Amino acid sequence: MLNNAIKHQIRELNISDYSEVIELWKNTEGLSMDESDSYENMTTFLNRNPKLSYVATFDNKIIGTIKCAQDGRRGYISHMAILPQFRSSGIAKELYNKSLNELRTQGIWKCNLYVLGSNPQALGFWKHNGWKELENNFKTLQKDLK
Repeated sequence: MLNNAIKHQIRELNISDYSEVIELWKNTEGLSMDESDSYENMTTFLNRNPKLSYVATFDNKIIGTIKCAQDGRRGYISHMAILPQFRSSGIAKELYNKSLNELRTQGIWKCNLYVLGSNPQALGFWKHNGWKELENNFKTLQKDLK
């Protein structure tokens, strides 16, 4: 847990953070990654969604991330990860509030997020922080376009 006297920084995620961010995501239980997380795709994602994705740093090391996008109608959050020793310190809430505030600035009034059903810790975090699970009366379909 982070000592309140220790000051972390929140800043926009940059493509120069890629290798450190990927390493954090790979080591975060319950976080799913695929080819859409490649360097090239992340570059495109960040260029299309400025000011929405952030990192938390401490001692010049990335200790947390949030990846956020919008399609002109809804915001979407994925890949929020905090190093275990910095959890329960408010950093996750600070990261998602930063993204939500920017979504509001961009005129987006609703935000969805994706949590694997097999990740009860993440589901508990989001529900505890006022997010509600939507009625699951639809199926998510995906087509590989390669």
